[in-house]
Amino acid sequence: MIIEDYFRIHGDYELKDGLYNVDGHVELIEFVDKLPFKFGNVSGGFECSYNYLTSLEGCPKSVGGDFLCSRNKLTSLEGAPKQVGGDFLCDDNLRNTKEYRQHKIMEKEYRQYLIMKKLRK
Repeated sequence: MIIEDYFRIHGDYELKDGLYNVDGHVELIEFVDKLPFKFGNVSGGFECSYNYLTSLEGCPKSVGGDFLCSRNKLTSLEGAPKQVGGDFLCDDNLRNTKEYRQHKIMEKEYRQYLIMKKLRK
């Protein structure tokens, strides 16, 4: 198993202390439920969207560009990068969590509030 079987890496990388550090951009290209390699720092973006990930374990500790993990099957953001230099996009995840359900209820109530406010004018 080699890293290029799972990731498209635009730039250079090195393996140090069991973590891949990448000077460039990383894109997950295989369908997996967990990352098969662990990352340290990625100077560019890290993209693992549209996959089956249930965990962000193994994701980089820091990303210089965008971190994209939308449309997976995540149940938590544990393992997400501590630092992201660009956007952090994680849409359509966390559906089976209490926090997600609470967010959806609040979103619906806020829309109803805006409609009522407009009708009162």
